[in-house]
Amino acid sequence: MHRRDLLRLAALSPLLAAAGRLPAAAAPAPTDLMPAFWRAYDAGRAAEDRARAIGQAFFAPNAELYAGAGLKPTPERLAAWLPQFDAIAEPARRLSQGFAGHYRRHVEHFQREFPDFQRERAPIYLMPSLFNFDGHLRPWQGRLPLFVGIDGIVRYHGADANLSVFLDHESFHLYHGQLVPELLMDEQPPVYGSLWIEGLATYVSERLNPDASRVQVLLDDRKLAAVDDATVRDLAGKLLAVLDSTSADDANRFFGAGHKGPEPARGGYLVGLSIARRIGRDRPLAELARTPLTKLRASMQQQLQALAAG
Repeated sequence: MHRRDLLRLAALSPLLAAAGRLPAAAAPAPTDLMPAFWRAYDAGRAAEDRARAIGQAFFAPNAELYAGAGLKPTPERLAAWLPQFDAIAEPARRLSQGFAGHYRRHVEHFQREFPDFQRERAPIYLMPSLFNFDGHLRPWQGRLPLFVGIDGIVRYHGADANLSVFLDHESFHLYHGQLVPELLMDEQPPVYGSLWIEGLATYVSERLNPDASRVQVLLDDRKLAAVDDATVRDLAGKLLAVLDSTSADDANRFFGAGHKGPEPARGGYLVGLSIARRIGRDRPLAELARTPLTKLRASMQQQLQALAAG
Protein backbone atom coordinates (compact mmCIF):
# COMPACT_ATOMS: atom_id res chain seq x y z
CA MET A 1 0.00 0.00 0.00
CA HIS A 2 1.81 3.10 -1.23
CA ARG A 3 0.65 5.94 0.95
CA ARG A 4 3.00 8.37 -0.73
CA ASP A 5 0.81 8.13 -3.84
CA LEU A 6 -1.75 10.23 -1.98
CA LEU A 7 0.52 13.21 -2.22
CA ARG A 8 -0.94 14.73 -5.36
CA LEU A 9 -4.49 14.89 -4.07
CA ALA A 10 -6.12 18.28 -4.65
CA ALA A 11 -7.55 20.41 -1.86
CA LEU A 12 -11.22 20.25 -0.94
CA SER A 13 -13.18 23.12 -2.49
CA PRO A 14 -15.17 25.19 0.04
CA LEU A 15 -17.98 25.42 -2.50
CA LEU A 16 -18.21 21.65 -2.84
CA ALA A 17 -18.01 21.22 0.90
CA ALA A 18 -20.94 23.60 1.37
CA ALA A 19 -22.95 21.82 -1.30
CA GLY A 20 -22.53 18.43 0.35
CA ARG A 21 -21.63 15.08 -1.14
CA LEU A 22 -23.48 12.21 -2.73
CA PRO A 23 -25.72 10.25 -0.36
CA ALA A 24 -24.46 6.78 0.47
CA ALA A 25 -27.12 5.11 -1.68
CA ALA A 26 -25.91 7.09 -4.72
CA ALA A 27 -22.19 6.45 -4.20
CA PRO A 28 -20.57 4.97 -7.31
CA ALA A 29 -20.05 1.22 -7.16
CA PRO A 30 -16.58 -0.24 -7.63
CA THR A 31 -15.50 -1.14 -11.15
CA ASP A 32 -15.30 -4.91 -10.89
CA LEU A 33 -12.82 -6.62 -13.21
CA MET A 34 -13.14 -9.93 -11.41
CA PRO A 35 -16.03 -11.46 -13.45
CA ALA A 36 -13.97 -11.00 -16.62
CA PHE A 37 -10.94 -12.46 -14.88
CA TRP A 38 -12.85 -15.53 -13.69
CA ARG A 39 -14.09 -16.19 -17.23
CA ALA A 40 -10.51 -16.08 -18.51
CA TYR A 41 -9.24 -18.14 -15.58
CA ASP A 42 -11.85 -20.87 -16.03
CA ALA A 43 -11.45 -20.96 -19.81
CA GLY A 44 -7.68 -21.24 -19.42
CA ARG A 45 -7.85 -24.57 -17.58
CA ALA A 46 -7.66 -26.49 -20.86
CA ALA A 47 -4.90 -24.36 -22.38
CA GLU A 48 -1.45 -25.81 -22.88
CA ASP A 49 0.09 -22.54 -21.66
CA ARG A 50 -2.39 -21.33 -19.05
CA ALA A 51 -0.48 -18.20 -18.08
CA ARG A 52 -0.26 -17.00 -21.66
CA ALA A 53 -3.92 -17.82 -22.37
CA ILE A 54 -5.15 -15.96 -19.30
CA GLY A 55 -2.80 -13.10 -20.06
CA GLN A 56 -4.16 -12.71 -23.57
CA ALA A 57 -7.79 -13.06 -22.51
CA PHE A 58 -7.77 -10.77 -19.47
CA PHE A 59 -4.54 -8.95 -18.64
CA ALA A 60 -3.74 -7.68 -22.14
CA PRO A 61 -7.17 -6.00 -22.63
CA ASN A 62 -6.75 -4.34 -19.23
CA ALA A 63 -3.11 -3.31 -19.71
CA GLU A 64 -3.90 0.41 -19.38
CA LEU A 65 -5.58 -0.04 -16.02
CA TYR A 66 -2.74 -2.21 -14.76
CA ALA A 67 -0.28 0.45 -15.87
CA GLY A 68 -2.35 2.93 -13.86
CA ALA A 69 -1.89 0.69 -10.83
CA GLY A 70 1.85 0.49 -11.51
CA LEU A 71 1.84 -3.15 -12.62
CA LYS A 72 3.03 -4.89 -15.78
CA PRO A 73 1.68 -8.47 -15.90
CA THR A 74 4.28 -10.09 -18.18
CA PRO A 75 3.88 -13.78 -19.18
CA GLU A 76 6.80 -14.67 -16.91
CA ARG A 77 5.24 -12.86 -13.98
CA LEU A 78 1.89 -14.52 -14.57
CA ALA A 79 3.51 -17.96 -14.82
CA ALA A 80 5.17 -17.48 -11.42
CA TRP A 81 1.97 -16.17 -9.81
CA LEU A 82 -0.57 -18.60 -11.22
CA PRO A 83 0.33 -21.79 -9.25
CA GLN A 84 0.24 -19.82 -5.99
CA PHE A 85 -3.07 -18.24 -6.94
CA ASP A 86 -4.56 -21.65 -7.79
CA ALA A 87 -4.15 -22.58 -4.12
CA ILE A 88 -6.40 -19.72 -2.98
CA ALA A 89 -8.65 -19.41 -6.03
CA GLU A 90 -11.85 -20.59 -4.34
CA PRO A 91 -11.73 -18.24 -1.32
CA ALA A 92 -10.73 -15.45 -3.71
CA ARG A 93 -13.79 -16.24 -5.84
CA ARG A 94 -16.06 -16.13 -2.80
CA LEU A 95 -14.56 -12.83 -1.71
CA SER A 96 -14.99 -11.22 -5.12
CA GLN A 97 -18.59 -12.41 -5.36
CA GLY A 98 -19.44 -10.98 -1.94
CA PHE A 99 -17.48 -7.74 -2.20
CA ALA A 100 -20.39 -5.59 -3.39
CA GLY A 101 -22.35 -6.27 -0.22
CA HIS A 102 -19.35 -5.49 1.98
CA TYR A 103 -18.79 -2.28 0.07
CA ARG A 104 -22.37 -1.07 0.43
CA ARG A 105 -22.22 -1.57 4.20
CA HIS A 106 -18.88 0.22 4.32
CA VAL A 107 -20.21 3.25 2.44
CA GLU A 108 -23.25 3.53 4.69
CA HIS A 109 -21.39 3.64 7.97
CA PHE A 110 -18.35 5.59 6.71
CA GLN A 111 -20.49 8.34 5.17
CA ARG A 112 -22.43 8.69 8.41
CA GLU A 113 -19.19 9.52 10.19
CA PHE A 114 -17.70 11.60 7.35
CA PRO A 115 -20.61 12.98 5.30
CA ASP A 116 -18.39 15.44 3.42
CA PHE A 117 -16.14 12.73 1.96
CA GLN A 118 -16.00 13.08 -1.83
CA ARG A 119 -16.35 9.43 -2.66
CA GLU A 120 -17.13 10.23 -6.29
CA ARG A 121 -13.53 11.43 -6.62
CA ALA A 122 -12.19 8.10 -5.36
CA PRO A 123 -13.10 5.28 -7.78
CA ILE A 124 -12.39 1.69 -6.76
CA TYR A 125 -11.18 -1.09 -9.05
CA LEU A 126 -11.38 -4.77 -8.07
CA MET A 127 -8.70 -6.84 -9.74
CA PRO A 128 -6.08 -9.56 -9.29
CA SER A 129 -2.89 -7.79 -8.15
CA LEU A 130 -0.46 -10.69 -8.62
CA PHE A 131 -0.01 -10.47 -4.83
CA ASN A 132 1.51 -7.01 -5.18
CA PHE A 133 -1.04 -5.35 -2.92
CA ASP A 134 -4.28 -5.68 -1.02
CA GLY A 135 -5.16 -2.00 -1.34
CA HIS A 136 -3.14 0.46 -3.42
CA LEU A 137 -3.68 4.23 -3.75
CA ARG A 138 -2.21 5.76 -6.91
CA PRO A 139 -3.12 8.87 -8.97
CA TRP A 140 -4.50 7.95 -12.39
CA GLN A 141 -6.42 9.87 -15.02
CA GLY A 142 -6.69 12.98 -12.87
CA ARG A 143 -8.15 11.22 -9.84
CA LEU A 144 -6.94 9.10 -6.96
CA PRO A 145 -8.46 5.62 -7.22
CA LEU A 146 -8.15 2.73 -4.83
CA PHE A 147 -6.98 -0.44 -6.56
CA VAL A 148 -8.11 -3.48 -4.58
CA GLY A 149 -6.25 -6.75 -5.11
CA ILE A 150 -8.68 -9.55 -4.34
CA ASP A 151 -5.87 -12.10 -4.36
CA GLY A 152 -3.77 -9.84 -2.14
CA ILE A 153 -6.55 -9.59 0.44
CA VAL A 154 -6.86 -13.37 0.69
CA ARG A 155 -3.09 -13.87 0.83
CA TYR A 156 -2.33 -11.18 3.40
CA HIS A 157 -5.55 -11.15 5.43
CA GLY A 158 -7.00 -14.62 4.99
CA ALA A 159 -10.22 -15.99 3.55
CA ASP A 160 -12.25 -14.40 6.35
CA ALA A 161 -10.71 -10.94 6.10
CA ASN A 162 -12.42 -8.12 8.00
CA LEU A 163 -13.22 -5.94 5.00
CA SER A 164 -14.85 -3.28 7.16
CA VAL A 165 -11.54 -2.51 8.88
CA PHE A 166 -9.63 -2.67 5.58
CA LEU A 167 -12.00 -0.38 3.69
CA ASP A 168 -12.34 2.11 6.54
CA HIS A 169 -8.54 2.38 6.74
CA GLU A 170 -8.16 2.97 3.00
CA SER A 171 -11.13 5.34 2.68
CA PHE A 172 -9.88 7.44 5.56
CA HIS A 173 -6.57 8.06 3.81
CA LEU A 174 -8.54 9.50 0.89
CA TYR A 175 -10.75 11.58 3.17
CA HIS A 176 -7.80 12.85 5.21
CA GLY A 177 -6.08 13.97 2.03
CA GLN A 178 -9.14 15.91 0.93
CA LEU A 179 -9.18 17.85 4.21
CA VAL A 180 -5.46 18.43 4.81
CA PRO A 181 -3.83 18.04 1.40
CA GLU A 182 -0.68 19.85 2.48
CA LEU A 183 0.01 16.99 4.88
CA LEU A 184 -0.16 14.41 2.13
CA MET A 185 1.33 16.39 -0.77
CA ASP A 186 4.94 16.03 0.34
CA GLU A 187 6.61 13.27 -1.64
CA GLN A 188 8.99 12.59 1.24
CA PRO A 189 7.05 13.52 4.37
CA PRO A 190 8.86 13.77 7.69
CA VAL A 191 8.53 10.87 10.07
CA TYR A 192 6.13 12.80 12.30
CA GLY A 193 3.79 13.28 9.33
CA SER A 194 3.78 9.58 8.44
CA LEU A 195 3.27 8.73 12.10
CA TRP A 196 0.04 10.75 12.15
CA ILE A 197 -1.15 9.64 8.71
CA GLU A 198 -0.89 5.93 9.46
CA GLY A 199 -1.70 6.11 13.16
CA LEU A 200 -4.87 8.08 12.60
CA ALA A 201 -6.12 5.82 9.79
CA THR A 202 -5.55 2.82 12.05
CA TYR A 203 -7.34 4.54 14.94
CA VAL A 204 -10.29 5.51 12.74
CA SER A 205 -10.73 1.90 11.64
CA GLU A 206 -10.61 0.86 15.30
CA ARG A 207 -13.22 3.41 16.37
CA LEU A 208 -15.53 2.53 13.49
CA ASN A 209 -15.19 -1.20 14.19
CA PRO A 210 -15.36 -1.57 17.99
CA ASP A 211 -15.74 -5.35 17.74
CA ALA A 212 -12.58 -5.78 15.65
CA SER A 213 -9.60 -7.51 17.26
CA ARG A 214 -6.18 -5.91 17.73
CA VAL A 215 -4.84 -8.10 14.93
CA GLN A 216 -7.60 -6.98 12.55
CA VAL A 217 -7.09 -3.30 13.36
CA LEU A 218 -3.39 -3.72 12.59
CA LEU A 219 -4.35 -5.15 9.19
CA ASP A 220 -3.74 -8.77 10.22
CA ASP A 221 -0.09 -8.20 11.10
CA ARG A 222 0.19 -10.79 13.89
CA LYS A 223 3.80 -10.00 14.70
CA LEU A 224 2.99 -6.33 15.15
CA ALA A 225 -0.07 -7.14 17.25
CA ALA A 226 2.12 -9.19 19.59
CA VAL A 227 4.45 -6.28 20.37
CA ASP A 228 4.55 -5.48 24.10
CA ASP A 229 4.49 -2.11 25.91
CA ALA A 230 8.24 -2.11 26.46
CA THR A 231 8.81 -2.33 22.71
CA VAL A 232 6.34 0.51 22.12
CA ARG A 233 8.33 2.66 24.57
CA ASP A 234 11.54 1.76 22.77
CA LEU A 235 10.01 2.57 19.39
CA ALA A 236 8.76 5.93 20.68
CA GLY A 237 12.30 6.85 21.73
CA LYS A 238 13.71 5.84 18.36
CA LEU A 239 11.02 7.80 16.52
CA LEU A 240 11.84 10.90 18.58
CA ALA A 241 15.43 10.70 17.36
CA VAL A 242 14.35 10.88 13.69
CA LEU A 243 11.19 12.96 14.04
CA ASP A 244 12.09 15.35 11.20
CA SER A 245 13.79 12.80 8.96
CA THR A 246 12.57 12.54 5.37
CA SER A 247 14.89 9.71 4.35
CA ALA A 248 13.52 6.62 2.63
CA ASP A 249 15.53 4.45 5.02
CA ASP A 250 13.77 5.87 8.08
CA ALA A 251 10.38 5.66 6.35
CA ASN A 252 10.98 1.97 5.65
CA ARG A 253 12.41 1.38 9.11
CA PHE A 254 9.20 2.41 10.85
CA PHE A 255 6.48 2.05 8.20
CA GLY A 256 7.68 -0.55 5.72
CA ALA A 257 6.16 -4.03 5.74
CA GLY A 258 9.43 -5.50 4.50
CA HIS A 259 11.68 -3.94 7.14
CA LYS A 260 14.18 -6.35 8.68
CA GLY A 261 16.00 -5.07 11.73
CA PRO A 262 15.77 -4.73 15.49
CA GLU A 263 12.51 -2.81 15.22
CA PRO A 264 9.29 -4.65 14.32
CA ALA A 265 8.17 -4.03 10.74
CA ARG A 266 5.51 -1.30 10.54
CA GLY A 267 6.16 -0.32 14.15
CA GLY A 268 5.20 3.27 13.32
CA TYR A 269 1.63 2.11 12.76
CA LEU A 270 1.41 0.78 16.31
CA VAL A 271 3.01 3.83 17.91
CA GLY A 272 0.85 6.09 15.76
CA LEU A 273 -2.23 4.20 16.91
CA SER A 274 -1.21 4.70 20.53
CA ILE A 275 -0.79 8.44 19.91
CA ALA A 276 -4.09 8.76 18.09
CA ARG A 277 -5.86 7.00 20.95
CA ARG A 278 -4.39 9.46 23.46
CA ILE A 279 -5.22 12.52 21.35
CA GLY A 280 -8.55 11.26 20.07
CA ARG A 281 -10.20 10.21 23.29
CA ASP A 282 -13.66 11.85 23.44
CA ARG A 283 -13.08 13.83 20.22
CA PRO A 284 -15.01 13.43 16.94
CA LEU A 285 -13.02 11.65 14.24
CA ALA A 286 -13.72 14.35 11.66
CA GLU A 287 -12.19 16.90 14.05
CA LEU A 288 -9.03 14.81 14.31
CA ALA A 289 -8.82 14.64 10.53
CA ARG A 290 -8.66 18.44 10.41
CA THR A 291 -5.65 18.75 12.72
CA PRO A 292 -3.56 21.54 11.12
CA LEU A 293 0.07 21.07 10.20
CA THR A 294 1.03 24.02 12.40
CA LYS A 295 0.19 21.96 15.49
CA LEU A 296 1.18 18.51 14.29
CA ARG A 297 4.91 18.31 14.96
CA ALA A 298 4.73 19.66 18.51
CA SER A 299 1.86 17.30 19.26
CA MET A 300 3.74 14.26 17.91
CA GLN A 301 6.85 15.20 19.88
CA GLN A 302 4.92 15.63 23.11
CA GLN A 303 3.10 12.32 22.72
CA LEU A 304 6.25 10.41 21.82
CA GLN A 305 8.04 11.80 24.86
CA ALA A 306 5.16 10.65 27.06
CA LEU A 307 5.15 7.17 25.50
CA ALA A 308 8.92 6.83 25.75
CA ALA A 309 8.78 7.76 29.43
CA GLY A 310 6.15 5.10 30.04
